[in-house]
Amino acid sequence: MSEKKIDIIMDDPACKTERTSPFFRQLFAITGIVMYMTGTGANIAYPGVLLEQLRQPNSAVRLTVEHESWFASILGLALIAGICVAPFSLQKLGRRMSNQLSSLPALGGWALLITAKDPYTLLIGRSLQGFAMGIQAASGPVSIAEYSAPKYRGAFLATIAFSFALGMLVAHIFGTLLYWRAAGIACGCFYIISLVFVSLSPDTPPYLASMGKFDACKKSFRWLRGYDEGSEKELQILLNSQKKKPSIPRVSKFKMYTEIIKKPEFYKPTVIMMFMFILFQISGMTVVPSYTVPMMEEVTGNSIESYTSMLMVDFVRFGTAILACIIVNKLERRTVLFTGIYISVVSLFLTSFLLYLRDYGYIPDEYRWTPVIPTLVYIFGKTLGILPIPWAIAGEIFPLAYRSLGSGISGMFLSIMFFVVVKTAPTSFRQIGVKGTFGVYGICIAICGIFLFFLLPETKGKTLYEIECQFKGIKNEDVQTKGEKDKMLELEKVEEG
Repeated sequence: MSEKKIDIIMDDPACKTERTSPFFRQLFAITGIVMYMTGTGANIAYPGVLLEQLRQPNSAVRLTVEHESWFASILGLALIAGICVAPFSLQKLGRRMSNQLSSLPALGGWALLITAKDPYTLLIGRSLQGFAMGIQAASGPVSIAEYSAPKYRGAFLATIAFSFALGMLVAHIFGTLLYWRAAGIACGCFYIISLVFVSLSPDTPPYLASMGKFDACKKSFRWLRGYDEGSEKELQILLNSQKKKPSIPRVSKFKMYTEIIKKPEFYKPTVIMMFMFILFQISGMTVVPSYTVPMMEEVTGNSIESYTSMLMVDFVRFGTAILACIIVNKLERRTVLFTGIYISVVSLFLTSFLLYLRDYGYIPDEYRWTPVIPTLVYIFGKTLGILPIPWAIAGEIFPLAYRSLGSGISGMFLSIMFFVVVKTAPTSFRQIGVKGTFGVYGICIAICGIFLFFLLPETKGKTLYEIECQFKGIKNEDVQTKGEKDKMLELEKVEEG
């Protein structure tokens, strides 16, 4: 959509009335990203149904065990390429165009998948999907955070977890009911919907301000947030913070990046996000949907039909993701995260213990399904805390000046861990079983949780500008505040002083 048409939408008199509330305009703007993330969830879960169908004797495409592990894990390698492109794309092209462009390789990947006649075409299609996911992994949380008012930001960022869970559920339902090619067509539709919504939305106000496009920033901000006094104050702070940026002398890129990594407002959030994304992957967030069927066959002891147990996991994940959208906006980020970590660690250890007891004959045959209970509790715990919080923090923790670079570097760790964890999972299941693998995951989650306990600050209820000031070491304990918007004004005065 042309900039002129977007301006017409944003200048619509309806935007200045209660008929179109800021909440719904912000919801409209993030819907394109939510649809994209739903497609991402479907991407991650798709191997769980595709591989089962390709193992059938009459399959049109035959895969070896090595092909299967690469099919599930190659997304992680391709993510790295997308992550490398993301900082440039976010900075030079903007959030909106980055979101638009990331849909194209995703759609191309699905087109190759549904027409594939050999393993290598499948792998190329997955690589295109992974590349697109890499761009979106950086641009999605940043875009949602920059579109959202502080009071909605937590819930909107939690929709990433909801989207993943919805996509996984939909992919598994489609894969259970449909042939894998038809299921692929259905999953690819999410990206078409995403492209439409993104194209009808403006770019984010912080990005426009950072590029000196102040008139466009005003239009975008007022379309999203309305014209009330509090919003106008926040807009003025955003504009002033960018207009007053000191001019940076031309230096070599090496020296520039060296100076950046020394800044606490850059390296502290980066280290936090590294641990966040290690936690995200080592908790089995992408392994479980990729290998749900074989995993649940061992957990249930074949006492429950494999596709039934897979859908049980999906429905628990989906229901918990809906709950997380509410919880994240009500409770502090740290409370939600560490509650999820505690539940996940305890339930993983309990599942592992029960599987060992069953293998050694201490659990009667009629109760061999018992490990299913702590496994579902584990799905609940990680979906409640470990799934939504890293993405919520990723969207709000980096300062505007380094948001593109910081998102790219932390996303690199996400990509590497994605590949390592998913690629090694089949070998781990064969060598030490689900019981041993769950035990290892539980230990790793606990270690990450300890580090984050000491590193992670609380961000709930704070504006993006206030979070930035916190990492810069700007204090405002001695200032009495009357509300969030006043607090932002006072922080700006402290920084200027």
